[in-house]
Amino acid sequence: MSSYVIVGASRGLGYQYLKTLSVNPANTVIGIARSPDAVKAKVSADNLPSNVHILKGDLTDPESLNTAASETSKITGGAVDYLIINGAYLPYTTAHLTASDYKGKEQEFLELLNASMHANVAGVIFTVNAFIDLVKNSNVKKVIVISSGMADEEIILKAEIAASVPYSISKAGANVVTSKYAAQYKKDGVIFLSLSPGFVQTQADPNEPVPPELAAAQDALTEAFRKYEPNFKGIITPEESVDLQLKVIEGITLKESGQFLSHKGTRRFL
Repeated sequence: MSSYVIVGASRGLGYQYLKTLSVNPANTVIGIARSPDAVKAKVSADNLPSNVHILKGDLTDPESLNTAASETSKITGGAVDYLIINGAYLPYTTAHLTASDYKGKEQEFLELLNASMHANVAGVIFTVNAFIDLVKNSNVKKVIVISSGMADEEIILKAEIAASVPYSISKAGANVVTSKYAAQYKKDGVIFLSLSPGFVQTQADPNEPVPPELAAAQDALTEAFRKYEPNFKGIITPEESVDLQLKVIEGITLKESGQFLSHKGTRRFL
């Protein structure tokens, strides 16, 4: 029997984690979401099994995460095997802007950077601090921070991706935070990992067509990524990504703690 906490479980990868992990009735799967009632309704509509529990929690609100950890402890008996921090802030309306595009828009840049750092960096710290005692009580002791290949300098340079500046900065910062925690808790046997999920279709409802503007952006990224990986086949589904991520998560040991890896278990991100 394993216990999993998925922070940022309302849609996309986070919700797919609930679906994938709940198939095994021996798992206890806890989803943390800003709007839990909407997620509970979705869980009910999708007929997910009773081993799925949805609690309220927000990456930017440490008190809500502390409360979620307390409620989790009651469900799991005081321990969490796997803490997966998935939520992130990424405004798609400004994702196409480069650093130089913010000339004359300095206040807008600062607001976007602050929001990105608050959710994507501070949010990781708030979450780990809320749940770390439960993780330490486990025999598994694994903390996974979902990162992004957009934080990898090699992809940025080879694929010539100059956009998504605040998001990329914040994800790079989250990778550093993950390594800092790995250094701090190595003596306790806690394994930390920054994990890139690949290029995943997470924004569109799977039952609806992809919005044209999003499809165009995805096509442009696909072409850019082929400069980095010529055999890149394109975007993958959340189900494919989670299956691959779980293989990496199961395989990592304390030796790899603090590293930044891809869904392939390597530093090749596509």
